[in-house]
Amino acid sequence: MQSTAKSKDVKNVFVHRSAVVDDQVKIGEGTKIWHFSHILSRSMIGEQCNIGQNVVIGPDVTIGRQCKIQNNVSVYKGVTLEDDVFCGPSMVFTNIYNPRAAIRKMDQVRPTLVKRGATIGANATIVCGTTLGRYCFIGAGTVVTRDVPDYALVVGNPSRQIGWVCTCGERLSGNLICPACKQEFRQMGDHIELETTLHSTPRNPMHFIDLASQQARIKQQIDNRIQAVLAHGKYIMGPEVQELEEKLAEYVGVKHAVGCASGTDALLMALMAFEIGPGDAIFTTPFTFIATVEVIRLLGATPVFVDIDPLTFNIDPSKLESAINAVKTGDPSLHPLPDHGARPLSPRGIIAVDLFGLPAEYDRINAIARASDLFVIQDAAQSFGGQYKGQRSCGQGDIGCTSFFPAKPLGCYGDGGMCFTDNDELAVSLSSIRLHGKGTHKYDNMRIGINGRLDTLQAAILNAKFDIFPEEVELRNQAAMRYAELLSSLASYELPITLPRIPAGCQSVWAQYSVLSHDENHRTRVQNALKEVGIPTAIYYPKPLHLQTACASLGYQAGAFPISEDCSNRIFSLPMHPYLTEKDQKYIAEMLNHDR
Repeated sequence: MQSTAKSKDVKNVFVHRSAVVDDQVKIGEGTKIWHFSHILSRSMIGEQCNIGQNVVIGPDVTIGRQCKIQNNVSVYKGVTLEDDVFCGPSMVFTNIYNPRAAIRKMDQVRPTLVKRGATIGANATIVCGTTLGRYCFIGAGTVVTRDVPDYALVVGNPSRQIGWVCTCGERLSGNLICPACKQEFRQMGDHIELETTLHSTPRNPMHFIDLASQQARIKQQIDNRIQAVLAHGKYIMGPEVQELEEKLAEYVGVKHAVGCASGTDALLMALMAFEIGPGDAIFTTPFTFIATVEVIRLLGATPVFVDIDPLTFNIDPSKLESAINAVKTGDPSLHPLPDHGARPLSPRGIIAVDLFGLPAEYDRINAIARASDLFVIQDAAQSFGGQYKGQRSCGQGDIGCTSFFPAKPLGCYGDGGMCFTDNDELAVSLSSIRLHGKGTHKYDNMRIGINGRLDTLQAAILNAKFDIFPEEVELRNQAAMRYAELLSSLASYELPITLPRIPAGCQSVWAQYSVLSHDENHRTRVQNALKEVGIPTAIYYPKPLHLQTACASLGYQAGAFPISEDCSNRIFSLPMHPYLTEKDQKYIAEMLNHDR
């Protein structure tokens, strides 16, 4: 039954007979106002709204069209609701920040704006002076004390963001694609935008590695972790370090994980645990970052380079066997050998590098090592999260070493690293080495060590990041699969581009997505063309280690390792990270095809 309205501006609406509508109220057509509600003077309600039971609105409140205000809600002066806003049962708006019953403070009203499409759950409280972004979602019982970004999913007291939601209300997956309606969003710094609202081509610059999107997703968790460290004050070897070690050892599937200050320190500690020194030969690849060889030289040992497999970019096991035999016999005709003076070299170990996220061929490497009584150190700085024949990376050698440099698949906000092993004695040695060679007492040093401790704050950040790491690994692999599909035709052009290949039984974590151009000039032309349209690229690595100045004393000449040299002239990497959108990848593929 419809009551008689008191204002000529109230037309074609349903107002229950128990409801009260004051003078000077404007209500849009099709709006319904239910039992015992009160609409105060000078308020404005748009078309097709539904005002539930026992609702109070106004005075001087503006409500947009198609809003739904459920039972027992009061929308006070200073609150503005744009179109399509949902207010759940018994949620609360405040309008005075610090009210007192005995003091009139209506002149201190703080405005609150709820933007289009926002949802506010039952029993939530919105503290005045805040803005709720478009299509944000406020969980039931949440206390909102600060502005909420567009599409943000917010819960708790005080409110914290735990994710993003689509315009349809579904929570977005990590790649910002709605699982229900398939709309795509893109991270834009600390907020997201619906792809259809953006320009038809990606905004410049496109991210090569997008750490901002990851941080925005888990910023509250990171902040909480950091605050916990500041509260307990154990900045050196605090409880977060042990927590991280236990988590990652379980993840890799080994008995021991020893956190340290960097990936370089992890390699150095591993070599020190095997007591490497002058006269020792360590076999490794020249197609990697300098840290792999740097630690060998720091201990006075000699790196013996072994060329790479042209498909995986990792050390070639067949050439490794030849190199070991060459060192044993002193015969350089079997394999290029370094200049090591008059002192003979003693083969001691292998550092196999898992380049770009792909584990090396460890079955063959380990068999070769056992045959010559050599240890194997797995340089997994880029491959943490990858897999080799069902086992996660870092568990394939005697010691696995990884890096938490910020750009790595699991990265902190500074430097960090970790060693992994199943060997109890090696674990004891590694733990001692990272603490200045500490023994059973702080001032009882049983060996020469280093100051290689992992900072508690960095461990805290890594603990927060690890919560979403398995999902990010999956997203990286999805992005790599899209690249493979979108770029498959490039191999058939007159100047082909060769895509990476993953051997059977392996899973890369795709620290980089690296392709090979036809030659160096072709690479330069393609990179320049991509740069002009805002697509970043990088070269890992433009000069193999045996040709770098730091390794000149080893006496290697150009041509010694032809595959590494050829790859250095042709390789370049495309954008790769968990939050790379399909639209961005289609744009990259389009630009690469356009350049043909």
